[in-house]
Amino acid sequence: RYLAGQGHKVFVADKFLDEDYYILTLAAIAEELSLQGITTADVHIAAGVPLTWLGSQAKEFKAYLLRNDTVCFSYKDKDYHINIVGADIFPQGFSAIAKNLFMFKGANMLADIGNGTINIMHIIDQKPDVNKCFTEKFGTEQCVIRINEKIMQTFHTSIHENVITEVLRFGIADIAEKYLNIIVEEAREYTKEILERLKIHDYDAETMKLYIVG
Repeated sequence: RYLAGQGHKVFVADKFLDEDYYILTLAAIAEELSLQGITTADVHIAAGVPLTWLGSQAKEFKAYLLRNDTVCFSYKDKDYHINIVGADIFPQGFSAIAKNLFMFKGANMLADIGNGTINIMHIIDQKPDVNKCFTEKFGTEQCVIRINEKIMQTFHTSIHENVITEVLRFGIADIAEKYLNIIVEEAREYTKEILERLKIHDYDAETMKLYIVG
């Protein structure tokens, strides 16, 4: 038995060494099948790894996802039976804009902000520049860690990560204003640092468009 969604998933660079990602993949498949009202299907998995790690991780991550041809499992009190018929591994973030590449005229930058990493890709006249793809270990996990460190230093206590996430998503939570102020302040500093890192990788607001996904 597994319980998903409790606590924060710590960033793991090599996903194929962590059993959790396989379980989370099955949960994601179950969610998709549930939307279609089915519990049995042939499934071809499309998964992603950080842009600059694609060459070193794609083969092993694909084998990790394909280790079982048939999987029977229960999810949210429903039984599922799936045949995993294939898997393709793509650079993270690119899938979000692949269908809209026609919009990416001129100079563009794509920044995919995840839990552990920020993946950066330059797209010039609708074509990704493979020589200008970067991965920074500066995902939202770093922001959450900084916030709790600041709260611990200031008030000698900590706040549950779910509360911090609520503030990051909606700007408010049912907590004392002194804690809310620190979360917002640290989030603003984190955002400033993201923009500084993008500038290091040649982002120029006056000459290119920036697209952020995550």
